[in-house]
This record gives sequence, C-alpha cells and structure tokens, in this order.
Amino acid sequence: MSSIGVVRVWHFDDEWGVVDSDDTPGGAYVRGYSLRVEAVTDLSQPVAAMGLRPGTEVEFEWSEAAQPVEGLRYLVQKAWPRGTAGARPARQTGAFSTSLWNSVGDPGPDGLTVMRETDLDSLEIPEIDPPALFTTVGTVRLWIDEEGWGVIDSDATPGGAWVHYSTVAGTGFRKLDPGQAVEFTYEHAKQDGYDFRAASVVGL
Repeated sequence: MSSIGVVRVWHFDDEWGVVDSDDTPGGAYVRGYSLRVEAVTDLSQPVAAMGLRPGTEVEFEWSEAAQPVEGLRYLVQKAWPRGTAGARPARQTGAFSTSLWNSVGDPGPDGLTVMRETDLDSLEIPEIDPPALFTTVGTVRLWIDEEGWGVIDSDATPGGAWVHYSTVAGTGFRKLDPGQAVEFTYEHAKQDGYDFRAASVVGL
C-alpha cells in the first residue's frame, strides 16, 4: 500500500522512526535502511545513521505487521520525502541494498545534513587501466627480515625497486638475501621513497 504521511519522531541512535498517516492509525514503524531518495544524518558522529526530520512530509509504502513492532501495527517498506526527484524508487529495499549517499550542502541548525541517494547501478564508472608491468633481472641490495621488505637493483629501475615479502614466489616464510640474483616484474609506483615497486619476484 502507498500513502502520504508525516514523520512524528526519529530515533537516530536506534535508527528508526514513526510515520503518521490516515491509512496507518497509531503510526507506522520505519527503519533507516528503508529510506530512499533523500534523508538526513549527523555527519559529526562516528557512524552516520540515516533518518528523517520530524515534521517531514513523506510518501511511503507499507504493510501490516504480523506482530507489532515498538507497539506499531504497520511497517514501512520504503519512504522518501514527498515531491523529491525520482520518487517511488523501483529498486529493492533491504539491509544489504546497494546505494551511495552523498551530502548536499552544510548542516542545518539542528546539526543534520541532507543526504541524497544514488543507485550504484546507475553510476558510470570509468574504466581504469591496470598499471603497466615490466620484467627484468636484478640483484637484491637490501632485505629487512623483521619488516619483510627490501630493495632490488637493476638497470631498468634506477634508484632501486621496493619489494615486499608477499610478492616473493614460494610458500611459508619468504625472504630474499642481499646479493641474490632475481627476475622480477615491476611497476612505476612510489613506495617509501622509491620510484619502482616489485610486483612478483623469482630467485635465479
């Protein structure tokens, strides 16, 4: 069922509120994950919980609860401020729904910031080319067992290539020895003061 109502109260700490309407006598219970299109939150909190300001007029979809929740007989499936763009969102609701909320403007006098929802399926994400990898041979200049990293020298990586133990071929405790000859792939990437970083290393 769809109705229009007004937010009576919102408990940000517990992430739920109550919407009143003529169709849901006594009020309808609504959780933060049911909010769509636009909501508010306190961004100064460590975990920003979504909610609605009391007095906000909303459109919402609801059903009757099998058992009352917080003393309320009706459950809100989706709710959004009345008249917001993209009202009646079509995608599924649920605790694990995928969307991105972006802040809109500065906090109001009550400390709450308006947030707008973007459906992740509608985002255009540019393709990112993976880093170019090159292969060369070199000699281990330095290895620090306690920290699990070192430096490999080669003509292809002037100044040295930083290497982490996780990129060394093998199982168990992996390490390299200063003076050891190796074949390695590398990328142009800044790491701890070096301009190159090893991506995989095999001893020769």
